[in-house]
Amino acid sequence: MELYTMPYTLRSRDVNMFQRLRSSQLFELMQEAATDHSELLGAGVDVIRAQNLMWVLARQNVEIARMPSYGEKITIETWPGKTVHSMYPRYYRLLDAKGDAVVNSSAIWLLADMSERTLVPSSRSGFEFSYEKRGMEIPLPSPPRSFFTDKSIFFTVPFSYVDMNGHMNNTRYFDLVDNLSPAALSGRDPTRIIVEYSAELRLNGEYELLYGQVENRFYLKTGGEKPLFRIVMDY
Repeated sequence: MELYTMPYTLRSRDVNMFQRLRSSQLFELMQEAATDHSELLGAGVDVIRAQNLMWVLARQNVEIARMPSYGEKITIETWPGKTVHSMYPRYYRLLDAKGDAVVNSSAIWLLADMSERTLVPSSRSGFEFSYEKRGMEIPLPSPPRSFFTDKSIFFTVPFSYVDMNGHMNNTRYFDLVDNLSPAALSGRDPTRIIVEYSAELRLNGEYELLYGQVENRFYLKTGGEKPLFRIVMDY
């Protein structure tokens, strides 16, 4: 039960105009695999909702050898890391039909109180996962060290971007990147993604988005002294 596998064939809704996996859909596939695995581990949505808790993503690191294409058969693998206080590490791999890893990822998930919107440590929630190192893990994500922005737009969170936790789902942030990044618009695929979520974006909230690009690196974050999220994407 430590390793969960999810076979999947890419459909038209999963890919962009260049017939390659959308970055937002990449994160959605990893999210769905993690959700399914959490159910099997006894920490699924219904179980944690009974304690007024929700899973939230804090950081994620993704390394991409290549983006799968329309019609391609892939397998998503995921397994938990060792629970540390309020942090629940999780690892992912996307394998092609030959069994080669085309995407590797690591993430830090948290449990939060749905009413108070505050973090809940494992000592209070009672949820803790065992962990056996598999030798395929990439380093856990660290916050971006530097940032560059020279452009800005204002963005209002639409109803279609909000998930059952009442905030903008983590996968939808990458639709913003694809709509703003010159590299994405020209058909280039990302090779590495680092994302950090510090606070949630809520329905109908209006936010200033700051963004910019230096050579092959694209940056996106919210404005203000303390950004609510930051994304760095290499192409």
